Amino acid sequence: MGLMGASETIKCPLCGQDFTPDFQGCSASCPLGAHCNLICCPRCHYSFPRDSRTINFFKKIWKKRKGHERQP
Repeated sequence: MGLMGASETIKCPLCGQDFTPDFQGCSASCPLGAHCNLICCPRCHYSFPRDSRTINFFKKIWKKRKGHERQP
């Protein structure tokens, strides 16, 4: 099981393909090896980070802001 769990899917930011991130690591010749957190889309082979703290931070702020706008 990967960091995200076997049943979770993610969406490729480039092509939009939904897939499970397990066993979708990038090239075995990556110099970062086991410490690399990049995953590759099985459709377009775009490499992107498994999780971004910066993006998650802004998503959390956006959700809170949207929640406050809905209240009368």
